[in-house]
Order: sequence, then C-alpha cells, then structure tokens
Amino acid sequence: MQISLGLLFIFLVSQAVPNPTVNRAQTVRIYADKKSGRIVYPNNKNFIIRNLKDPKQVSVYQGHKCATTVARFSPSGYYIASGDIMGNVQVWDSINQEHIMKSEFKILSGPIKDIAWDVDSQRIIVSGEGKERFGHVFTFDSGNSLGTIDGHSKTVNACDMRQKRPFRAATCSDDMTVAFFHGPPFKFNKGIRDHSSIVNDVKFSPDGAFFVTVGSDRKIFLYDGITGDLISNIGNDETSHKGSIYAISWSLDSKKIVTSSGDKTCKIWDIESKELVSTIKIGDDNDSLQMGNLWTSDFIISISLSGDINVLSPETFKVVNVYSGHQKSITCSTMADDNTIYTASYDGRIYIL
Repeated sequence: MQISLGLLFIFLVSQAVPNPTVNRAQTVRIYADKKSGRIVYPNNKNFIIRNLKDPKQVSVYQGHKCATTVARFSPSGYYIASGDIMGNVQVWDSINQEHIMKSEFKILSGPIKDIAWDVDSQRIIVSGEGKERFGHVFTFDSGNSLGTIDGHSKTVNACDMRQKRPFRAATCSDDMTVAFFHGPPFKFNKGIRDHSSIVNDVKFSPDGAFFVTVGSDRKIFLYDGITGDLISNIGNDETSHKGSIYAISWSLDSKKIVTSSGDKTCKIWDIESKELVSTIKIGDDNDSLQMGNLWTSDFIISISLSGDINVLSPETFKVVNVYSGHQKSITCSTMADDNTIYTASYDGRIYIL
C-alpha cells in the first residue's frame, strides 16, 4: 500500500508531542500516576497524558475552554482533576482514550495554581487566585464543601494533602506564609512564617512523616507531617541554590528530595542528614531555568523554562534524556529532500523531526 507524501507528512507532524506550557517566574506543575507511570501536564487549552517509558502512548484531554494550569491523578489512578485560568476544576476519566468528564465545578474566580487529592481519592483541595477565597476543599463527585483555605492574604501557589491518617493539608503563598490544616472537614490550624519571600511549593512525603517547603528566598524547610512543627532547614550558604527554588518532589521511599531552581540546576538532598547529595547543571542559557519537577519510580523529571522535559536517572543523578517540543501552536512546517521535517511555532521556535 502506498501512502502519499502529504499524508505521511501529516502523520509525522502529528507525532510531535507538545511540551508543558511554562511561564517565567511561575512553577509548572507536573504529576504522575504511580501505577502506570504516566505523567500529565498543561499545554495551552489542553492536557497531555504521556508515558515516557513508551513515547507512543500519548493522549490529549480537550475539555477546558480556556488556558489550562494544572492536573493531577487521583491515588487510584482512575481519575484526573484539572484546573484552568478561570478557576474551573474538571474531574475526568484517565483510563479511556475519550477521557469522559465526570464533574465540573467553579471553585475560584482566578487561576487554579495547584490541586491535590486525599489518599481515598474522594476529596480534592485546590489553591490559586480569587476575590472571595484562595482555595477550597470539596468532594470530587458532588462538589460538597469540606473546608476553606484560610490564613492567606495573597495568591496561594501550592497545596498538598498528607496521604495517611490523620489527614493534614498544607498550602503556601505569595504572602510568604505556609498554612497548616487539620481535617476533614479541613480547618486552619496554624500559620508558619519561616520564609522571607514568596513560597513556591509544598509537598508531603509519601510516608506522611514530613512536609517540605521551598521559596524564592532559596530556603528549604522541613516540618513534621502531623504537627506542622519546624524540624530544620536543609542546606547551607555553601550548598544552597543561588536562585529562586520553584519546585520540590520526594523520592518514593521518603528519604530524598529533588529541588529545581532558577539557577539552572537541580539538587538532590538527603532528608536524614539534611545534606546535599548531588547538583545537576541543566544548561547555561535563560531557557535552562528549572521551573518544575517530579520524582517517579523510574525517573526524576525537571522542566526547563523552554518546556524541555529533562529526564534524570534516580541512580546516577545524571541527565539521560531530554524531550523537546513546542509550547505554542505550530504555525508552519516543511519537509526537506532528506525527509527531515521542520516545524515552527509563533513563539519563534523551530524543531526538527
């Protein structure tokens, strides 16, 4: 069977998977399904579901009507909750290619910045911008309220839930504070003011023993996962990042963390010793600022400002692969005589397939 050059061209271009949409000075959220290893991330109005172990396994969710911001798998792996810049949250099926939407709620009046599930895959916490509130906790199917996010005066950049009982939640904000909650229903327990600048990310350890915060003050703080009490800071003047820290992720055994920074590096830290294990330099240009990360059972992933997905080995802590692709819509493309395909997007980037 012969395939026309035009059809072959269309087919090959369709295989150019878009990369995460990344904005300067804003953490990009990328999450994984622990069972399948798939990752999900925002790209314009869509979400890309991707398996880095098998690059052919790619699907797209197109349910949102405006620019998307963050999506996260439920612990069961059956659903994904996603948000957009208008404050909408949708819950949809992650298994079937159709990705049928189960529920939709208007949660905030501004962008959703982060989303987290409880261990039962029943409750969702969201954070972001808004006039009346900066976050909310609700049931994923009915939208019934299970608490409000109090204690902040500015945009809440990140949120997370402890994946053990007793349930706890933590949020961090532009107001330089971290809020700690007991639940359900989730109620404000205390505010934490250890950071001296914007707090960009917060994550509970998989075993629930700790949570960690990172911020634009280049600081990393470790807290007790049940009481919210400060245990210690991690790093010192010699080993700490030289730029804002945008993201943090835990190893699955809760023994290490990875941090990604505007200084174009990722750092691996040991929780028990509170010391630096390894520094990974990603690049030298401004596109190499590291804006998000994720530690899975197979890889450590760090996202560059360019949208590149940098894959690191969890054993050697070295870059083993880089997935490049367009962040913006492709405006033109062409095929050279050697069957090389060139694609260009309206942000001025050209990629070669």
